[in-house]
Order: sequence, then structure tokens, then C-alpha cells
Amino acid sequence: MKNTTAKQAMTYVMALGFLLLLAVYFLVYKSYNDKAEALEQANATKQQRVNELKVFYDNLPIYNAEIEQYQAQIAAWLDEFPSNVLEEDIIVLALDTENVAYVDYSNINIGSREALWTIPAATMQLAKMENLMYDVVYVERTVSYVNTTDYFNLKKVVETINKSSNRLTISNIAYSKDDEDGELTGTIEVSFYSVLGTGKEYEPQILREYESGLENLFGTTEVSVSEEPESEEGVEE
Repeated sequence: MKNTTAKQAMTYVMALGFLLLLAVYFLVYKSYNDKAEALEQANATKQQRVNELKVFYDNLPIYNAEIEQYQAQIAAWLDEFPSNVLEEDIIVLALDTENVAYVDYSNINIGSREALWTIPAATMQLAKMENLMYDVVYVERTVSYVNTTDYFNLKKVVETINKSSNRLTISNIAYSKDDEDGELTGTIEVSFYSVLGTGKEYEPQILREYESGLENLFGTTEVSVSEEPESEEGVEE
């Protein structure tokens, strides 16, 4: 009877020890093992990220050179646009066409400035364009040149406008023909473009190249003064 009781006690001890080992395994070893596996996975992910960053680091000189090229290209594109379009720019274009073709302008309708799109200053700063501290705004100004000409000279006018160094485009042409003399009367609509916010200064037109007067657009006029003027002002003819 005593031997049976001792065997039972030993069995209970062994069972208790087994349960204790299971508890240690689940509470300590398995928890440690799970954490180790999670850490290993995290390390593998980080190692993959490190490998990717190493590729970027190794190619950093190439990336910096490409960024500088992009910045130079952006600056060159912006520099192609004037900082503003004034009335004198619009009139000088008409004068340039008069110098190469027969065209009689009866009216020039100058529209207001319209913002086409805006690039926020924050975006330019992200592109490392440190000199662009303000919003970059592309602006359009549409002008209608009402005139009388003929087909041959109209082609010369269009060619002159298309060859202009200004940033512009012909957006519409509408003419009607006089069957009696063959002349064309109509409108050439031109859109001028400029960019605000680049810090570029406006370059005024050199108007001394054009004759001035009242007879037509910067045409010629004569001023005569009588020997005994009735007033202090001269008379324009």
C-alpha cells in the first residue's frame, strides 16, 4: 500500500513538473521565440530598406547631376517668357507687320490679363528652385487686330507674327472679302503669354527704331508754326 502511494506521489510530481515545463515554455520560451521571430522579420524588412537606400546612396552623384539638369531646364523654360506684356509690346507687333506688308489697322482691342495656371511657391521650393520665392503664374493676354489687307499681304503678316521673338500664338483669324477690289477686312486674334513671380525684370521696347506721329500707328507727321502765331501751340498737320 505504501509502495502504491509512493508511486502515485512520484506520478503527481512528474505531472506537476511537466505542467511547470509547459508553463515555462508558453510564458517564457515561446514568448521569447515569438519576439525573436518578429525581430528577425523586422530586421529583414529593415535590411531590405537598407539595401535600397544603399543603391540610392551609391547613385547619389548621378541623381544630383540629373536634378541640376532639371533645375536648369526649368529655369531656361521660365526665362523664355517675359515678365509682363504691356500695350507697347502689342502695338510694336502691329508696327512690325506694317514694315513688311500692306496692312491698315483700324482697331486694336487689347484684352485684360488672364491667369492660366499657378505653380505654388511651396512646389518650387520642393524642386529646390530656391530663387523662386513666390507663386509662379502663367498669364495670357489676348489682342484682336482689326485690319484691311489682301491675301498676299495677309500671309506676310501671319508669317511675321509667327516669327516674333515674343511668346505668343495666333488663336483665330476671321476675314471677309470685298468682291469689287479683292481686299480682305477682318481680325487676327493673338494671345500673348508671360510669367509672373520669377523675379525677371520687364524689358521695355526700344521705340526709337519707330517713327512717331498721328497719321497712323507711329507714322509720320509734320508740324508747322506760322510767323505770327495766334497761340503758343504749334499746329500739327
